[in-house]
Parts: sequence; structure tokens; C-alpha cells
Amino acid sequence: MQPVIIFIILMVVAIALAVGMIVQGHGCNRLELWLRRWFVKGDVEEQVPEKIQHTAYYLMLELGDLLESDKDIEQYYGVKTVFSHVSALRAETLGYREQTTIPLRPETQPSYLKVIK
Repeated sequence: MQPVIIFIILMVVAIALAVGMIVQGHGCNRLELWLRRWFVKGDVEEQVPEKIQHTAYYLMLELGDLLESDKDIEQYYGVKTVFSHVSALRAETLGYREQTTIPLRPETQPSYLKVIK
């Protein structure tokens, strides 16, 4: 009797893991999409085109090669170049016509120092 209960528990855990992978996964077929819609209410995320996936993959490979370099200045300019490519890819992906700059720090009023004698 106990092996049957253990088997049932293991099967329930396996099915729960499979459903969890389908819900969190991508590249699903029709049955998996139906199962995802049944568990997750709302819109299913759209698939990322392969062109963008390949571009992002090669950008990450380039970044890895640059960071393995021994020269600091080469790393600096390489990371700067990769960042500009990533920014362009992001702008293209989001559909922006012109790239908008996002300030890294909020603009603050300059502090004026007074000399007190």
C-alpha cells in the first residue's frame, strides 16, 4: 500500500513540475498554449523574433570576449561600443523612432557654498 501512495505522490509532483515548466516556458505548441491560458489568465506573451535573439546572443558573446581582455582601455571602449549596440537594439525592439536618453541621476540643483569668516 505504501509504494502505491509514494508512486502517486511522485506522479503528482512530476505533473506539477511539467505544468510549471509549460506555464513559464516559451516556444510552446498549441496544446501547451491552451494549458498555459487555462492556468494563467490574461494575454500570453508574444514570441521574440529569432533575429533579435541572435543579435542579443552575439552581443553577449562579444561582451564576454571583451571582458576577458587584459587591457583595461580596450575593455572600456569595447563595453561602451556594446552598450551603444544594446541601446540601439532596445530602441529598435521597442519601436522608438529616435533614441531617448534616460538620465542616470536625477538633476539636482547645484549647491552653493558660502565662505564664513
